[in-house]
Amino acid sequence: MDRRHFLKHSAAAIAGPLSAPSSSLLAQSAGPAAADARVAILLIDTERTIGSIDKRIYGHFLEEINHSAVDGLYAEQIRGCGFEGKDFETYWQPFSERGAVEHVDIDFRNGKKSVRLKCEGGRAGIRQGRIYLAAGQVYDGSIFIRREAGSARFRLRAVDSKGAPIASVPLAPAGSDWQELPFSFSSSVTDAQASVELVAEGTGTLLVDYFSMMRADARRNGMLRPDLLEALRDLAPPFIRWPGGSFASTYKWKDGIGPHVSRRYTPNVFWGGYSDYYGFGTDEFLSLCRKLGSEPLIVLPAPGTGPDQLQYAMDWVRYLNDPPTTEWGKVRAANGHSEPYGVRYFQIDNEPMNNGFTPERYAEIVNVYGSRLRELAPGARIVACGQKRSNDMIWSQKIIDLAGKNFDVLGVHNYEYEPLGFETGLRRIGNYLSKLRDYIRASAHPRIEIGVLEWNLSRTYDWRAGLHAAGNLILYEQLSPGLSMSCPALLMRNTTDDPTWTSFIYHDHVSWFPGSAYLVEKLFRAHYAERYLASSSGTFRDIPDRKAFFDEIATMKPEDWRPGSVDAIATRSADGRRIVIKAVNYEGRRNILYVRLQGRSAMENATGRLYTISAGLTDSASLDHPKAIVPISRELNYSKEFSLDLEPYTVAVITFQEA
Repeated sequence: MDRRHFLKHSAAAIAGPLSAPSSSLLAQSAGPAAADARVAILLIDTERTIGSIDKRIYGHFLEEINHSAVDGLYAEQIRGCGFEGKDFETYWQPFSERGAVEHVDIDFRNGKKSVRLKCEGGRAGIRQGRIYLAAGQVYDGSIFIRREAGSARFRLRAVDSKGAPIASVPLAPAGSDWQELPFSFSSSVTDAQASVELVAEGTGTLLVDYFSMMRADARRNGMLRPDLLEALRDLAPPFIRWPGGSFASTYKWKDGIGPHVSRRYTPNVFWGGYSDYYGFGTDEFLSLCRKLGSEPLIVLPAPGTGPDQLQYAMDWVRYLNDPPTTEWGKVRAANGHSEPYGVRYFQIDNEPMNNGFTPERYAEIVNVYGSRLRELAPGARIVACGQKRSNDMIWSQKIIDLAGKNFDVLGVHNYEYEPLGFETGLRRIGNYLSKLRDYIRASAHPRIEIGVLEWNLSRTYDWRAGLHAAGNLILYEQLSPGLSMSCPALLMRNTTDDPTWTSFIYHDHVSWFPGSAYLVEKLFRAHYAERYLASSSGTFRDIPDRKAFFDEIATMKPEDWRPGSVDAIATRSADGRRIVIKAVNYEGRRNILYVRLQGRSAMENATGRLYTISAGLTDSASLDHPKAIVPISRELNYSKEFSLDLEPYTVAVITFQEA
């Protein structure tokens, strides 16, 4: 498909009817209906509100998976910075002339490995490539060095992809103890494949360990990569769930606090075994949440009910929320955060069935951890794990019945695994969530809310994922307030990793591009409105006099209803001055959305705007073409009754703001 022709055609098709006055619209629709035209009907009674919509359905989930933080959001540019495990052979290239480079067993802080550079009148060094340097940017960091013998000189060098020098910074260790030597340099060129070198010259022996380097502005701003931070900011997540996922079950939070050089090396065994020095830990995550204005949802490890296991999780709660006069409050204050973080959301582990737990065993864990959380954080909202697949009611029902008094939100996971199920999967998921909501209402714990804490079209990031995201978010708005939270997965991943699991944000070490679902979630979040007014699902055969759809709604016979074609929802802001209509056309044919606003509180005068995203089903962005799919917007005239042409595979948002 020629996408430019497609979008031009889409814009033209939409431009006509919405720009016309209401009377003209009705006159246009009074003639013979097109033979293949189908209509979705959305009647909006502005006097009545069906329910309230919680903004937390636009939350997000950040897991350390596929280099989402390491070699991603966390701005550290040196891979294998502490030389532990297989880092030296994986990321570093040794070189020497009348010298030698050794990877040696020497304890340093919490590490067991260092690099020895030996010079015998020559030089010895190590080099790491694939370093992105941008012209005009300052890079800083530090290296830990210990002189063992002689007087060899030491320097850090940056060279471009052709070997030409960019910077050379001499570093002079004194004495024979480990020292941290800071450095800083400015790059005069932009090169995505530059290298950094640590070089000893002359005669002598040096030990080198923990080498950190990143952009100076990123280091000052929470050690977060600026472009990826901005990508997250554009999503405006009300909350962020962290650290997992599967990663949460074995996450050792105590290894990820304090000075970075002293954090413990822990290969990511769940997602490929790649290097991780826990640089992005608790305090970095909380800093991210504050920058984004997001509530943190901490997923506590809960491998069992043993006293030590419970204590480890509760110590984390104390570190986060205790005053600075307590044991863990003092530790937090020593790490630069004297005031309590005041975290209000805690989840008791993740997908416990993966660890072999039965629902009865997990309910026991929830009762132990949940009751203790009620004591330590009495104002907190506690999340328990519901089912992992939307074809299992038994797990969720048992957790509700056996442990319902000790949690507030049941967090379920609802992935669609087949790309062709981008629409049909929504019906399966919606059916499950409706049954779960009804079960909770009839249970002994009707106050429990539902959270869909992992969802996505998980095997593709093309435009089918965007259509699926639109349908999901419309469904979650319809199910509010009983469904109060949601967050898709994955949030971000490196393009070099296993492509099995798809994501919202794709990055390499230089730039990023959006998955299709990112574009839809960003658009829908930007136009969130709190009050649910009306919704529509499916299309009918068109008729010559469309007014009859509304004027004779109580008596007319709807003909040829087709599910899985169009979903739409109308919402209103709390102040009543803004109405938002969201719609998605799942079909490869044009459908029509016919809308009427009625009631005394319907706006008389308003300014309007239309946003659309259209693409072919398998269209997608890439690093080379990050804007292959983009939203289009334009002004439109307000009318209480209008029709909107929804071109094939289109997501649309209409906003009316009272004048």
